[in-house]
Amino acid sequence: MKSIFETITEAQKTSLEAAAGFSDNWLVVIERLTQLNIEVSRTAFEKSLEMALLGMAGSLSQGNEFAWSASVQSGIEQFSEYCQSVRAMTLDAAKHQHCR
Repeated sequence: MKSIFETITEAQKTSLEAAAGFSDNWLVVIERLTQLNIEVSRTAFEKSLEMALLGMAGSLSQGNEFAWSASVQSGIEQFSEYCQSVRAMTLDAAKHQHCR
């Protein structure tokens, strides 16, 4: 009878250790994803602000503050591609963190 209780106790201990390990890894993944999202948001904000300032400066130098959108269209497309690549890197990092 003592052997059965020892076996059950050992199995419960192993299960609790596995759950604790999973929880620790899960928190690490969530923390890393949060850091990546903050970094992506910050970078996107900085880049969009830079583009807006460049566009406005270019259009104001031409004396037409409403013509800037046509002059920076290719820049907006480049920025969109940049954001998509950053998103893809974030998703890849999340996948690799999840697999660990």
